[in-house]
Amino acid sequence: MDTNPWLSAFAILVPATASILVALVARNRADDDDEELPAAPGQPAGTWSVSPEMYRWFQDQMSALHTRMRVLEDAERESRSRADRTDRLLGLALDHISAQDEQLRAAGLPLIPMDPELVAARDSR
Repeated sequence: MDTNPWLSAFAILVPATASILVALVARNRADDDDEELPAAPGQPAGTWSVSPEMYRWFQDQMSALHTRMRVLEDAERESRSRADRTDRLLGLALDHISAQDEQLRAAGLPLIPMDPELVAARDSR
């Protein structure tokens, strides 16, 4: 029996595609808010006091910054959970392949050699 190159390509292509899509979505979410900051209100020359308009402007800028940081942290958390899920599913698939190989060996059927990348990934677990 010959190895199916499509299975090997599929096992490598799916996690890579998922990682790329997650990175693009996270980057697009982050880039949506890239706007030029509004100009700060004018301050009277020669004074150290902060006007109420300047204080309000600063609070608005900090609020927007914290909102954006929360969005980025949520995107990072989601990306990590997807990567963890993908790793777990790939591990389960490799375990299943190993179990099938063992069953074939026990039944006396010739073992189908796996792609070297899959063997390395399976053995690294």
